[in-house]
Amino acid sequence: MDGLRKSLIDSGANDPVERVLELHRLEKQKLTVAFSGGLDSTVLLHSLVRFMQKLSAAGAQRAVEFKGVSSINAVHIHHGLSPNADLWAAHCMRTADDLGVSLTVVHVEVDASSGKGIEDAARKVRLSALLTHASGLLCMAHHADDQAETVLHNLLRGTGLRGAAGMPVFHHRIFRPFLGLRKEKLRAYAVKNKLQWIEDESNQDRYFTRNFIRHEVLPSLSERFPRCSEQISNAARRFSEAQLLLDELALIDLGKVQFIFPVEVSLIRRLSELRAKNLLRSLLSGHQVQPPDERRLNEFIRQIFTAARDRHPCLDMLAYRLWVSHGWLHFEKISS
Repeated sequence: MDGLRKSLIDSGANDPVERVLELHRLEKQKLTVAFSGGLDSTVLLHSLVRFMQKLSAAGAQRAVEFKGVSSINAVHIHHGLSPNADLWAAHCMRTADDLGVSLTVVHVEVDASSGKGIEDAARKVRLSALLTHASGLLCMAHHADDQAETVLHNLLRGTGLRGAAGMPVFHHRIFRPFLGLRKEKLRAYAVKNKLQWIEDESNQDRYFTRNFIRHEVLPSLSERFPRCSEQISNAARRFSEAQLLLDELALIDLGKVQFIFPVEVSLIRRLSELRAKNLLRSLLSGHQVQPPDERRLNEFIRQIFTAARDRHPCLDMLAYRLWVSHGWLHFEKISS
């Protein structure tokens, strides 16, 4: 197997996706590429297809020993937010057709009434639609500069360790093979292979926080610290490892193998305040909701520790509700 890996690299198979696929051993996986038609996702789709072609050319024995990817398709999300949205969808269909890849175009409506802005709303509806229409792993083209942007954005919003960890390479069905690569490497790949891509005009609008970080903050940091994106991305990986350890500690404190409610209040009261807060954060993250800010979390933990048996501490959030009843801490997710 090591000889096969070496021969693939020596034969010129040195693009980033090929190395990642070799590293992660994606045995018999179906892959769906989130294909916007932009530079990053174009490189992702093209290099995945090229990797599959090289596997096929290597012969049946190579394919069996590698146990590689079984299929590739793509999904394009049509938000309708840009006057160019139809042109982008048409471009993606032509590109996918040229590469011999099946493409699904999904039309969605973005509701910006949540109060978090159209950027956040569009991102959430896009991810939901991608996961709904993806077969197997959903491959996304986020790279090291995106990771740095995400970490800075989260830190400026007052995030904890989980937010500082940024985006993981693997998360449930999502796979991000480019997280360790700078965008400049993806651009060099695209130029070398004469790829064509689209430019979303909204990516230049500094009104959006992420664009401001991308175009104003990171370039300024890079002038002083040329490797800042890579260093922030590396730090995010270490934060992620630390968060995994905290989650393991929370499961030990909970005495279970998964994060489930209800939880005995007496169990929480046996913990230190720091471990009680850690347990509650992990419980909520395990149910795919955002923990409350530090002030509200501290107050709720204080009430759990000090409330008499006839008192029923309650924490009402937009997405969920926590409350104590008859010695148990209960959780309920609120439908949006």
